[in-house]
Amino acid sequence: MEGYWIERPNELEYAVLRMEKPDWPAVPAVKLMHQAWLPPCDVSARAQLCHDGEHLYVRLEAKERDIRATQSDPLAMVCEDSCLEFFFAPVAADARYLNFEWNPLGTLYLGFGAQRETRVRQLVRDAKALFAPQPFYTRDGWGIEFSVPASFVRLYWPDFAFEGEAAGNFYKCGDRTVCPHYLAWAPLSSEKPDFHRRQDFGRLRFEHDLAWDGEEEREE
Repeated sequence: MEGYWIERPNELEYAVLRMEKPDWPAVPAVKLMHQAWLPPCDVSARAQLCHDGEHLYVRLEAKERDIRATQSDPLAMVCEDSCLEFFFAPVAADARYLNFEWNPLGTLYLGFGAQRETRVRQLVRDAKALFAPQPFYTRDGWGIEFSVPASFVRLYWPDFAFEGEAAGNFYKCGDRTVCPHYLAWAPLSSEKPDFHRRQDFGRLRFEHDLAWDGEEEREE
């Protein structure tokens, strides 16, 4: 399902549906249409979000022919591999955000802070148990699904709930791939490579009511 995002002057909005569990064929997808800083590459990506009131579910997928997957150490720089990223500012009025960066092996780079210079890398004791990453391969690329518990977000924002507005951006990169590239959902405004710009985030709006599951329509 494509679309369901609103383009405004210098601003994008994505409505994060509420579901009892992820039903990805019924969840709106956004394309990472903005390429920057390097010549265009034959790489594309898309992203989806939904929530159940206690978890944010994320699905990122890339069409990428030459996949690089080498980094497996917890301290690795996964952006050197084929990499899909979700930068999440849970409170729209707060400049701080979490950046989730994954490679095809399910290796995570997680950071927290308000800007590149002051960010602190977060080492989670058992990231696989907490975020349940599920990397997958497709005929023409790869992707990853994972979840972010509200209980984890509340370690940083104690009053957080999946309601109202947040902010974020989706990215695709690969610094040491055959064809290095930088893709984003919301437009990039920096003159040099830099995903860590809070002003480049789009708006995320959490839906309160449960979405229809679409089963009846898809069965027709």
